[in-house]
Amino acid sequence: MKAIIQVHNEGKFYVATDLGSNVADQGATEKEALRNLKKSLEEHYRILMEIASKDRTLSFLDIDVEKYVKASRPVR
Repeated sequence: MKAIIQVHNEGKFYVATDLGSNVADQGATEKEALRNLKKSLEEHYRILMEIASKDRTLSFLDIDVEKYVKASRPVR
């Protein structure tokens, strides 16, 4: 899964936000904020799977969002 992440500096911390889920985390460096966000997103999806209806089918849907992101601004 690829997520579209936006990182910005807020005082002495960097804040990383997943634009799809609006899950955010922070760190003293950009790298730390991204590492923390990855853990938070994993927990977010773990919880979603716990509360999802067990009597319904799950599936995956691949969407190519990279072309829209690359067209709108630089990507790191």
